[in-house]
Amino acid sequence: MATSIARRDFLKCTGAAALLGATGITSQRASGAEIPGTGVTQRIDEVELYMTHYALFEEPDPKVPPALYFDASTGMPTSELLLTSPVSQRVLHRSSRNPTELTGAAETSKVLPYVVEPPGFPPTPPPPAVVGFVQAVTGLPAALITPNTSILLVAMGQFLPTTAVAGKLAGASFLVTKEVHFEVRIRIGFLFQPPAGIPSPAVGLLVGYLDFGLLHQLIQLPPPPNASEIVIYSWRSTMTLSTENRFVRPIASEPPPVADPFEDDIDQIRFIGSHVDHVGRYTIVGHAEHVEFLAPPELVQFLFGQTSLADVEFAVQEKGVLLG
Repeated sequence: MATSIARRDFLKCTGAAALLGATGITSQRASGAEIPGTGVTQRIDEVELYMTHYALFEEPDPKVPPALYFDASTGMPTSELLLTSPVSQRVLHRSSRNPTELTGAAETSKVLPYVVEPPGFPPTPPPPAVVGFVQAVTGLPAALITPNTSILLVAMGQFLPTTAVAGKLAGASFLVTKEVHFEVRIRIGFLFQPPAGIPSPAVGLLVGYLDFGLLHQLIQLPPPPNASEIVIYSWRSTMTLSTENRFVRPIASEPPPVADPFEDDIDQIRFIGSHVDHVGRYTIVGHAEHVEFLAPPELVQFLFGQTSLADVEFAVQEKGVLLG
């Protein structure tokens, strides 16, 4: 898989001014309670999530392979697997009685794509239509395309609006309390990656979403009446994310995640909050225990080999900037 620029290097290369210009946000920033005005904009540039049994991943996801991506339904290029900062942002209004108290409306994040490797997906050779499409884009022969094309599974996650957000900004300490609702669909595609020495771009063709028909086929159940309905699953819990919080777990003590395996070079999950600094940068961390995994029983069976899942912890780390 081709390497990608690390997020920190990307942010250094593009520069803070370019990011601010792209989002249309003014560059007025200050630390903690020094942020002027009646409201505070919380810009969320990076998110990391951990769900017991399922995945540990970051957004934007550096493991999304760089390629020219196309939507099979239109035949046109698509940027849906490219996530740029900010992931999300919300406006928090100060209380007239106590300026450290904040409130804000729930917000919808951008769609957050991350590569997954759920068990049970058999090795799938590219269909002739996929090979033909890649041929048309690259001009390469089918005999080269077929062995270098593999199935691509990308979870398309999104934070959805639920209840209002309550916050507090006192000096360098910052927290938000909200109901976190993270919903996912699985995007299915094929990715051609040219072997070394072949002067061609990688090409991805996104062909659809995991639906109940394919899910039943994968777990060898009869076709369901809702075969064309897209499978949706989510986690939902109220949590307080704070600069004071931390969530640290040795990898050896955690169940291996099925959708996005732990990387070989890490030995622990490490989410650490950090105070608001002199330019408004912050890290907040929150987590919840005994979270219900909201999913069809067929999907739970497919992913985990059982029809229900208990003792799920859900942890979130957000990094960004507070703006006046």
